[in-house]
Amino acid sequence: MSIIVPQRKKGPQYVQEVAPSSPEVGDTWYDSNLEKFMMYTTDNEWVEFEKIGGNPGSPYGYICGGAEANVFSDVCRLMFPFDSGTVYSLANLYVGKYVTCGCNSSNFGYICGGSDFNDNRFSSVDRFTFPFDGGTVSHVGNLSSSIKYLPSACNSSDYGYIGYGAFYDGTRISTIDRITFPFDSGTASHVGNLNHSGYRSTCVNNSNYGYFCGRYYDQSVYDNSSQIERITFPFDSGVSSIVGNLTNGRNNTASCNSSNYGYIFGGYVYYGSGDSNNESYSSIERITFPFDSGTATYVGNLTKINRNFDGFNSTNYGYVCGGIDDINKSSSNIDRITFPFDSGTASHVGNLSTTRNSFAGVDGTDFCTLFVD
Repeated sequence: MSIIVPQRKKGPQYVQEVAPSSPEVGDTWYDSNLEKFMMYTTDNEWVEFEKIGGNPGSPYGYICGGAEANVFSDVCRLMFPFDSGTVYSLANLYVGKYVTCGCNSSNFGYICGGSDFNDNRFSSVDRFTFPFDGGTVSHVGNLSSSIKYLPSACNSSDYGYIGYGAFYDGTRISTIDRITFPFDSGTASHVGNLNHSGYRSTCVNNSNYGYFCGRYYDQSVYDNSSQIERITFPFDSGVSSIVGNLTNGRNNTASCNSSNYGYIFGGYVYYGSGDSNNESYSSIERITFPFDSGTATYVGNLTKINRNFDGFNSTNYGYVCGGIDDINKSSSNIDRITFPFDSGTASHVGNLSTTRNSFAGVDGTDFCTLFVD
């Protein structure tokens, strides 16, 4: 009997390493013994997803580059659901860099922009194929501007969006670039601008919107903004809209998202070197999609104060890794929250093999299958 490929169900249906007890047509899960994604078909049986033309992503989170005493060029990987152990490097970027950002399509992870300790600013867009388990990430193109400092990124199912703004070489920018999946060559398109020209923001997204949260302006103003700005997919022109605020102004936060919520972690308020009002945070805040007004909700805390770090997510969990702690030391900590997280403290579930901060976090969680509202 021929298999009729079922339409993908809406909403998160991927049950990690556990087959649904009462499956419905279109359900998927990951069989860790077979190392295969399975889908329940109209023949009332589980079939390997790839055999019926599906691509549900891959069950991994990636930590790309970063810095401590040196700039890192390696890529580390953890497998979902990660609940204990140590994460080691398995591959490399084509060049070491930090203060970079990442986004993903169903098939590829992208690492965009960044810098090194010699103040070289990279416009590169690099790509690896899921599941990425070795080798070197490929340089496939570039951002539109030669000023690409401290970017942040989000994605829809068809596009990746990179927002970057800085005061550098006398020029202030607020660029939003767009890459079309699968992006494999050329230059990203400049499609619009952020409402601000600051930097060190973080991004979350659902199927319809991307949100740029918080920022830092420059060292002469010391503006730690709480603004949350939104773009509507497919964003191809214009300026992002201010739709709300974090509970306070800050920068250097991390983030991840479930189907229904965006989570913003930690961060830093900076007023100048040695200023007694400088402060780092352990807070976890949440916005409900589609967020169009108001203030993010404080829902809990990380296990420690943290900043200059990044996050990613599976369907069921959000993860944040590394960073800089309250005594200004790089961290190897990996914290986890369970969706929908609405109170309490994140769980410490493991560590990176090396302390690091200011890296890009990317996950292989398939956007189309898992996060269609």
